[in-house]
Formats: sequence, structure tokens, C-alpha cells
Amino acid sequence: MDTNLRAVVIGASSLLGKELIDELNASQSAWELRLADTGEGTGQLVAGGEEALLVHPLSPDIFDGRDVAFFAADPETVHAHWREAQTAGAAIVDLAASLEDQPRAIVTSAWIANGPKPASDTAIVIPAHPAALMLGVLASRLSAAFSRVHLAATVLEPASQQGSRGMDEMHQQTVSLLGFHSLPQEVYDAQVAFNLRVSVGEAATVDMGQIAATIRRHLNLIAGDTTAASVAFQLVQAPVFHGYTMSVYAELPADAEPSAVRRALSGDLLHLTTPTEAPNNQSVTQEPGISIALTEDAATPGNTRGYWLWMAADNLKLAARHAVACAEQFAAVRATRTSR
Repeated sequence: MDTNLRAVVIGASSLLGKELIDELNASQSAWELRLADTGEGTGQLVAGGEEALLVHPLSPDIFDGRDVAFFAADPETVHAHWREAQTAGAAIVDLAASLEDQPRAIVTSAWIANGPKPASDTAIVIPAHPAALMLGVLASRLSAAFSRVHLAATVLEPASQQGSRGMDEMHQQTVSLLGFHSLPQEVYDAQVAFNLRVSVGEAATVDMGQIAATIRRHLNLIAGDTTAASVAFQLVQAPVFHGYTMSVYAELPADAEPSAVRRALSGDLLHLTTPTEAPNNQSVTQEPGISIALTEDAATPGNTRGYWLWMAADNLKLAARHAVACAEQFAAVRATRTSR
């Protein structure tokens, strides 16, 4: 696709917004960008391809003449301004997943064939949660190769899923623990530095149950009920800044050689590593796609139906890259409708 598309990125100074700008600049499509944010995010200069772009204050006229409005801001900002984008005629891509309950909104994946896709009357596209995307792609690949499979996953949540506030608090907790000081707990209401947790305190602004529910809901929508029903997972808050990692046990319906599993998991979005190059949350930073390790002795002893997999992806880059793919798919549908 080599089209001139005009977009505005709301939340341009956020971690996800900056990653999104990088992906738009790297896209094969020619994106003309306008950047906007609220509060201290305005007035900053952000790299925009070969030039620096100014982050403008968020106002209704920021959406004028834009084909696509990307919302990479907090849910409060999305709810306050998405109708302005709709009134201006922009296609809305909601990376915050705040608008699922709005009419003509769909949760979608440009990388899973069987899920819902934008139609001529779609108003809002919500790219699926990155963890749901990782599980959905894995389950869909294995199901296509081996029919019915069952997956059990431990999903390790990074602090950067909560943006700068999550990153800052984990950093502050780390420094405080090393200095024997009291811990800041505004975001997590619990010690997350040097710790693994399935809950993060009643007063936390992070709701692990709600995050898990979003992952489950998005997985059902993009992979279909049958495939999604074969996936069980537990969400764990990990003491890491970036990167989703997952330990996955895959049980196939019949015995399968490791070479057959490797073929099913090779190519396109998935990158299969060698045993000595198993991915981790640091090695996948700024890497496109999803890395998976499967060793030759991964089969459960005495049971070549069961395989252990280790998955990793840069959560911000994966979300941004996926959002661009969903937006280009959405824009193509709207262009077809306009040309009729």
C-alpha cells in the first residue's frame, strides 16, 4: 500500500504515542502526521521521519482534514475528545481500548484472518490487546496445522503497559528498596520491584482482573470462540519495564515431531529462535513481531503431544505496529466506500 494518508496522533508524547510515530514513519504508506497532546506533553519536538514535529495542544480543529485519528492517550483523554474526531470525519483508531461500548466500534486484528474486519459502516477500530494478539496468533497457527490444540500460558505483564507512570513507579520502588526507604505505591499499591504478583493491592489504579478480562475478551473476538476456548492463561505482574514474556504449554491432539511444530510456527509475524538464542524481554526491544523458543527436547517426556514454548515481544512496538496495520486496513475500506 503506497497511499498518502493524513493522520493525527493524540497522546504523541506518551510511550506508546512515540512508538506509534516511529511505526507510521517506517510504514510503506506515506503518512502525513499531525501531533497533539495535553498538559506537559504539548510544545515538545518529536522525531517525524526526516524532520522534527511539534506536539500541538489538543483542540477540536486538530482533527480537521485528517483521514485517521490515532488515540494513544489515557482513557480520560480518549473519552473527552473522540467525538470531535468523529465530527471531523476521521476514522478512529483507539489504542487505549476505551471505546468498545460505542456504536459501530470493533475489536480487530489485521494479522489474524478469521477475526472481524472493518466494514463500510465501521466508525471505530480497536486493535486487539498485544497479549491477546500474541496468544491469538500462536493458537491460530497451531490450530491450523494440528486441528484442535490446548494452550496453558503464564503471561508476564511489564510496567510499560501502564505508560510512563508505571515505569516511573517501578523505577522509584527499585531505588527506594536499595536505599531502604518507603515505597511509592500510587499506581500499584504493592511492591512490584524485585517481585512477582497476581494482584497489586486494593487501592491500585491498576486492576489485574480487568486487564486479564480485556485480554480474554479480545482473544475471543479476534481468534473466534472455538480457538479462544482452547487457551487458558494467568496474568502475573512482573518486575520488568518492557516486553511481554509468556511461558506456554501446548498440547496437540496427536503426537507431532518438533520439526512439524517448528514449521507451524515459522515465518511472517513469528520468529522461531534457536535453543541458545531464546528471547527475553530485553532482547526483543525494538524487534518486530513475536519471538518463540522451542527446543528439540521440548516435548513432555513420554508424551510427544505436549510442548513447552517461550514467547517474547516488545509490547509497545507490537501494539504500535499492529495499530498501523489495522489503520491501513480501515483506511482502505473507507476509501472504497468514498469512491463509490
